[in-house]
Amino acid sequence: MTELQRFSFPKGPPSLQVKFSGDLAQLEDARAEATLQGNLLSRNNYEARDFIATAEWSDQRLTLSRCEWNDRLGGFAATASWSRQSEAAHFQARSSLDIKSLLEAVDAGNALADATFNSPPIIDVSGSVNLSGERPQLKVIGHAAVDNVAYKNLPLSECRAEFSWDGERTWLRDIRIRHPTGDLRAEVFEAPNEFRLNIDGPLTPGELRPFVSPEIQEFLNEWECSRPPVIQLSIRGKDRHPESWQGDGNISLDRTRFRGQWMNSASAKVHFADGAVAYQDFRITRDEGVGTGNFVYDFAKHEVRVSNVKATVRPGEVAYWIDEDLPKNVAPYKFHQPPTITANGVYQFHGQQGTRLEINVDAPTGMDYVFLGKTLPFHKIDGRLLFTNDRLQIVDLHGGLLAGNVRGSADISLAHGDPHYHAKLAVESVDFPRLTDLYYNYKTAQGRLSGSYDFTGLGDNARLMQGTGKLSVANGDVFAIPVFGPLSGILGSLLPGKVVGYSVAREAKASFTAKNGILHTDDFEVAGGWFSMLGDGDIYFLDDKLDFNIRISPKGAGLLLAPVYKLFEYKGEGSLKNPNWHPKGF
Repeated sequence: MTELQRFSFPKGPPSLQVKFSGDLAQLEDARAEATLQGNLLSRNNYEARDFIATAEWSDQRLTLSRCEWNDRLGGFAATASWSRQSEAAHFQARSSLDIKSLLEAVDAGNALADATFNSPPIIDVSGSVNLSGERPQLKVIGHAAVDNVAYKNLPLSECRAEFSWDGERTWLRDIRIRHPTGDLRAEVFEAPNEFRLNIDGPLTPGELRPFVSPEIQEFLNEWECSRPPVIQLSIRGKDRHPESWQGDGNISLDRTRFRGQWMNSASAKVHFADGAVAYQDFRITRDEGVGTGNFVYDFAKHEVRVSNVKATVRPGEVAYWIDEDLPKNVAPYKFHQPPTITANGVYQFHGQQGTRLEINVDAPTGMDYVFLGKTLPFHKIDGRLLFTNDRLQIVDLHGGLLAGNVRGSADISLAHGDPHYHAKLAVESVDFPRLTDLYYNYKTAQGRLSGSYDFTGLGDNARLMQGTGKLSVANGDVFAIPVFGPLSGILGSLLPGKVVGYSVAREAKASFTAKNGILHTDDFEVAGGWFSMLGDGDIYFLDDKLDFNIRISPKGAGLLLAPVYKLFEYKGEGSLKNPNWHPKGF
């Protein structure tokens, strides 16, 4: 009565006609016929038109021979029967009703709250009910089809499915859905504490957004596909809520862009569970090379885990795939050709702690690196990069530089607002003329530079760099360096020309400190065949000036003139390219 009272009848109440015959003392053996008709029945915002139901009670069996009505989209027709002796019922029905409005009218609208029907769903259903036990046992099978529907704003068409339900378990099979990017096949099974979903077909990441958490939605927004990926997934869970899902499958992509960086194709085995998506045995092709391995996006732990990754790709571009803040840390390394990269470890994002990502780099074709405002051309290089929380360590660095060799290590802060670093470099037999030409735009005649440098600094501010080191130049002509060139003329005035020409200053060495843009040395020494020069002072390498002292000392036969040489101490001032050397004692 309570439910009936919620109906209204704008065109008058329905009519009920009953025909009865039998013994009133034994109603169960009586025979009755009933017809219920109504022109318009309304409940909430739902209207049923031309309602008619006819039923018959005979031989302790209730038969509903006709139950029909129409609404704004379609109609409903059903038949049913029930046996009092077996307490079993059977029914069949066909509907093209406005199913969403009908469910809302009977307070069951939540089931289709996210669906919008632009054409009526066609449902054919049959089943049985057994009322003999403590709980009714219901079994339903059927077919459903709808040509135009949207689910969470995702437009769908030509949706078809077979279904069955027994009161606890639901099985949707042979699901076929045409969506904006292709035809999808699926199967769903739901039971207490068990949920299964199988998907096979093309599906763009954007079409999955309505069904996942906000964090995964943000991740899916970063994909752009020229063609929809082909996805095959087998999903398992405790219920229909994605938070409990886990699954396995395969994914294949054509040309796709992720976080602005393109890949020509990609394929992987997919596994997801506990808020993480794992791409196993992935293979990615780009114009410059191929990448393989395994990686996991763990949204619950805010981390990316990579293992056995090997790739020949441009690091500055694909670093976006791990984290959008990572490319700026690898940007200074300009590789001539894509290096071979191997990677293993964990990279945390969203400010989480626990990053430990190890990347091995092998670049046989070399790279360019900006140091003190100049680009150093390494013709080959390899090393190991270790990313930890707000820190990058470069270890086991080996390379070729200007026909020589370089090795070193570095510890670089990646913390926001703290760009400090500590590095150690050692060079061996570097082409000295090419180095001086690079930094001071002049060439010595010849020579090989070796040395070491241990230094710290802040970002790319060369004036804040400070450190200590040693260097030596062998088999060169120190006088060919403009800053020391005038000393050749001074020696020419002291020694016969043939002696000077024979006694070229071929070796030099010094230890030094660097601070505030100044190189300071106390033990600069240049050795020639007939003389040596000892010096100390400062070279302002950022300000193009010097403040240097040189004392000339004889060797061999020149020892006879030692008292005279000791009088000749010179001071160098002015610019590095055009120094002013003058006697210190006058």
